[in-house]
Amino acid sequence: MKKFLVGLFVLVLSSCGGEINFDYTTKTDEEIYNEGLRQLSKENNISATDAFKQVEYNHPYSPLVAKSWIMAGYSYYKEKKYTDAIEQFERLLELQPNHPQADYAMYMIAISYYDQISPITRDQKMTDIALSKMQELVKKYPNSKYAEDVKPKIIIAKNNLASKEMYIASTLVKKKNIIAALNRYQTVIKKHETTLFVPEAIFRTVEIYNMMGDKEEVRNMTRLLEVNYPNSKWYKMAKEINSAI
Repeated sequence: MKKFLVGLFVLVLSSCGGEINFDYTTKTDEEIYNEGLRQLSKENNISATDAFKQVEYNHPYSPLVAKSWIMAGYSYYKEKKYTDAIEQFERLLELQPNHPQADYAMYMIAISYYDQISPITRDQKMTDIALSKMQELVKKYPNSKYAEDVKPKIIIAKNNLASKEMYIASTLVKKKNIIAALNRYQTVIKKHETTLFVPEAIFRTVEIYNMMGDKEEVRNMTRLLEVNYPNSKWYKMAKEINSAI
């Protein structure tokens, strides 16, 4: 029996990374919260999340509960456990939407999606969600420092989505599916009009209309380039196509 108890004690130690279990049941809300901060400062992120979540379990009416949701979310984020992180921040927004750190919670949700953006050769679902969450943050908290932080990221996300459309369109052209490619380029022009890919997308429509023998649309799209991007290389190339028809 003594050997069994010794073995069990060693198991408890090892489960805590070599530290004796922190007995949450005997601690105040502040002591548990501070234990979470201590674990976080030591980069023990999972242990930190456990501590922060114990604040609510042991002291459900504590004023530290909302802060513990935020810190648990941050600890999960540090571990790249984005789904768990988002869940904690969403809990704050759902149960305490007017919390002083609601803008931070929205920011961390957006960044958790943003950090999962894939290369343009892969699905852009996370880019779509991240963009939506960042735009929501800017709309609801326009004066927040977090809104300022995501503004350049919004531009990146928009360019990423436009780049994906350009990539698909280029692939379709190679497969001789020019109508589908034309639709993709038009999506960039209409839906992603603020991105850096628009002038190229317009020029590619000039190329496709030229392939189709639609001289009127070739001239119309070239005129669009002339009006909006007169100094671009895309306008110069479009003019060359016009002069040849």
